[in-house]
Amino acid sequence: MLFVFAPARRRADPDTREAAFHQRADRVGSVGYRLTVATATLALLTEYGAGRAVWRVVGNGRGEGRRMLAALPKAR
Repeated sequence: MLFVFAPARRRADPDTREAAFHQRADRVGSVGYRLTVATATLALLTEYGAGRAVWRVVGNGRGEGRRMLAALPKAR
């Protein structure tokens, strides 16, 4: 599942909202779903495209670095 954070009036910056999403997910920890979740900002997608290293994997502290879409972990 891919989430894209875009600018919105009266909302925090997309980068801030994406970081908060990752912090909340790290606190929840693994819930055992067989699903890969990743995030990106609209600015990164617009500048580089979805196939470049713009995606951050959610959960278990894995979201530090950005990865290419093809390099995201496979759901198990």
